[in-house]
Amino acid sequence: MSANSNIVTDSDSLLYTGITKQVFFTLVEVMTEFNTFSFQMELSDQLSSSSGLKLHLIFDDLSRRFGISTSLACKIFYTWIPILAEKLKGLVAWLPRETIRACCPESFQENYPKTTCIIDCAETFIQRPTNLKSRCETFSNYKSHNTAKYLVGISPHGQIMFISKAFGGRASDKFIVEKSGFLNYLLPGDEIMADRGFTIDDLLFPLRVKLNIPAFTKCKPQPSASDVTSTRRIARVRIHVERAIRRLKVFKMLSSIETVLHETF
Repeated sequence: MSANSNIVTDSDSLLYTGITKQVFFTLVEVMTEFNTFSFQMELSDQLSSSSGLKLHLIFDDLSRRFGISTSLACKIFYTWIPILAEKLKGLVAWLPRETIRACCPESFQENYPKTTCIIDCAETFIQRPTNLKSRCETFSNYKSHNTAKYLVGISPHGQIMFISKAFGGRASDKFIVEKSGFLNYLLPGDEIMADRGFTIDDLLFPLRVKLNIPAFTKCKPQPSASDVTSTRRIARVRIHVERAIRRLKVFKMLSSIETVLHETF
């Protein structure tokens, strides 16, 4: 398997790497200056071997596809992933308020024109840590499994603007919002949209930021008409953040994380 022979169309590139052909070969060009390693492979093949991210392939599979040893496939993968993460993290950038407002879709302009960001937490299954403390910190009652949990923030027009570091699955949504650095990006007058599980009014009030969440109806015998209307409106526009998280989950490695990452929690 060779990137140049197998990535012929956008469809090929999306299948193996999760990005278009043009973006992939642009990435190869950008990464050329960081290719200081003695791997006996074209850089395009080295980066293509990171298709393990998209397809979640085991290293034995990658070694057969590229005609290299399993140990070399493993070495290439773990060499390039931190470099790609460091060099590309700037692509997840918080947009200026003027840009967010200028690109705000009609669905938001009608009822939530001051929305800066829609937030949600995503969880990724991990293998059960051997360390007891890590095992407790990563166990998610919601998923009934050990997970890594991270906060995702997107603009009203669907651009991912914020991804937090990974927290243990036991961490609450509020804890992650408070400790992730997300609050540092907010300005007075901003509005944030979230699910009802984000009880973060006390964090936002001092910043003069408004929280829009669906109405709490659990303890109400009959929700008011305004509560129902508000909940439906928020549900319609919050679908954007769910789609953004699905775009991340296209990379099948995010369906589970290997044991070697556990001790970061």
